[in-house]
Amino acid sequence: MARTISLVEYGTSSPVQLGGRDLRLLDGVPKDRLWVEPTTEPGWFMIRASMWVGTVDLDTIRVRIVPKVDDLRNVLMMFASVAGLADWSLRTSDYARADLVEGIAELALRVIDHATRRGLIHGYQALEDRLTVLRGRLDVPELVARPWDVWPIPCRYDEFTADVPENRVLRAAVRVIRRWSTPPEVRRLGAELANRFEGVSDSELPLVEAALIRESPLNEHYLAALALAAIVLEGAGLAHAAGEVEGTSFLIDMNKLYERWMGAELAVRLWPALEVVEQEWIALSRRPRVSMQPDLVFRAHANRVLVGDVKYKLTGSGFARNPDYYQLLAYTTALELPRGVLIYCQADDAPPRKVTVIGGGQELLCYPVGLGGEWSDVRQRLDALASVVANASRASA
Repeated sequence: MARTISLVEYGTSSPVQLGGRDLRLLDGVPKDRLWVEPTTEPGWFMIRASMWVGTVDLDTIRVRIVPKVDDLRNVLMMFASVAGLADWSLRTSDYARADLVEGIAELALRVIDHATRRGLIHGYQALEDRLTVLRGRLDVPELVARPWDVWPIPCRYDEFTADVPENRVLRAAVRVIRRWSTPPEVRRLGAELANRFEGVSDSELPLVEAALIRESPLNEHYLAALALAAIVLEGAGLAHAAGEVEGTSFLIDMNKLYERWMGAELAVRLWPALEVVEQEWIALSRRPRVSMQPDLVFRAHANRVLVGDVKYKLTGSGFARNPDYYQLLAYTTALELPRGVLIYCQADDAPPRKVTVIGGGQELLCYPVGLGGEWSDVRQRLDALASVVANASRASA
């Protein structure tokens, strides 16, 4: 059994002894997600976490990184919100103390199970094959190119099949989750789903396929499952093998998750008075063209009325966060808006609620939305933020 090293995000472990295979497997983890620093004692290292949370399974150790949240159920509710789920009924097991990755695995598998329980969606797929009986239509271009090769008959036909991109993406997510260390009930559900997708082929690039899927009446009941599958596939990583051992990892960028969650929650609360647009490309300069992507742009009647920047963590004192202010100021200047809002989760020292820029006069509003406490408390903070955004937008219109 591998021993577990538990870290809090941005935390550093005490000295840990790592073998050669551990170190080789760690080379497969992107350097911005987990750092390993040697100590003065040969063979002993300190492991330092960043904003990426989750688990990394090596040869002799399992690194477990948890977010700085009192109740991990709140993080799971963030995943549910990003996936478009209004709510998620948690199991009776206490996820406040459970492994985050176990919770994500169960959430994803149960949503996939719910989406596919009545059967997999099917679609028509264009195929080309040589058959002993004509099916569909003759493949005339093939006959012209190879007139001497007429048997078996070259055919082109459409097959009604479950081997469609939506099912390939969900199958890929299930396969990833089954590699993780999870409780028996989660492993059983993963095995059942693997059997359900038995007739679906493997996708070579599941994330690319996921990005190309468009909503339709056929797949609308798949959308939450597809959103969670994309998160699983984004966070999954397979370190290279060290001898006969493979290292697996699942790490989530809390910055990105917090940004996506904030956009999803505000979009629900502000519609239809305001439209929330995430990661919209805007021009900072005329020529040569320099572009930016604000986290949030708020529109009223198609007109931009407010811009927002979302930060999971602010470090240093509030007044020392010059880069954050500069970034938000660049957004408001380029969009010719009188104010913008900086939304953050954590700060070593809370910044002032409003900063007025000398010269331009722009107001930079700063508003915290922490993840501590009960989920009902988090919802109240989101409601209060939505009121702030609505008032600021009306004042800017």
